[in-house]
Formats: sequence, structure tokens, C-alpha cells
Amino acid sequence: MSEKRIDIFNLLKNEGQLSTLLVYAAKETETDPTEHTKTLTYLNPLPIKGLIMQIGFSSLHWKYWGQIPTGSIQVIIEKKNKTLMLAADKIKYNDNYFKVYKDDSQNFQYIERPDYCVFVLGLKND
Repeated sequence: MSEKRIDIFNLLKNEGQLSTLLVYAAKETETDPTEHTKTLTYLNPLPIKGLIMQIGFSSLHWKYWGQIPTGSIQVIIEKKNKTLMLAADKIKYNDNYFKVYKDDSQNFQYIERPDYCVFVLGLKND
């Protein structure tokens, strides 16, 4: 007997529960070949729909590794968007910027599930 799977993202989209997260890729250009200084030119953002939730202080303290700053978010996205999140150079949601995988591994964490991926993004205080 085959197991019927529920498409959770289709349900959430129909209920209007999904929010848009903007993911920016960047092109790196070497400005000075002798000093090897580089600048990033951000490309147009790619929107990713997902279930985005603020993480409370108690969850930050007890559930997650490292020191994740207050104001961080948890993002549940479809598995097909995992590569975009890992390759991002800048992530924006509601006028706030969040840590990316390239910044550090402490304030960017993810868990891969069979149907979706869960990302914990630390708020950038820069």
C-alpha cells in the first residue's frame, strides 16, 4: 500500500502563511592585483518562499548551538532551495540582514529533513 504524502508547502501557500525571503548572490572582483583586494557586486535578489518564524530567547538558549543573537529567525523552505541558501552572499527579511553560510558556521545552521530544510539565521548587528 503506497503512502500518501501531504504537500505541506502547497497547504501553507494556499493559507497565505508563506513569507518571502530575499537571497542575494554576488560577483567577486579583484580591484588591486598587487594587494589582492576584492569587492563584491551584489546581483538582483532571488525570492524564496518559506515559513519564517522569530526565535524566542528560551529557544535560542536551549535548542541551538553557539551564541545566536536575539532577533534571529527560523526558516523552513523546500528542499530545492537549499543550494540557493548555502550559496547566498546576503540574506534579507523585513529590512534586516542575516548571517550567511560564508560568514561563519555559528550563526547559520541548517537541518535537512526528507521533505524540507530548516535554517536558523543569526541577525547581523553590523
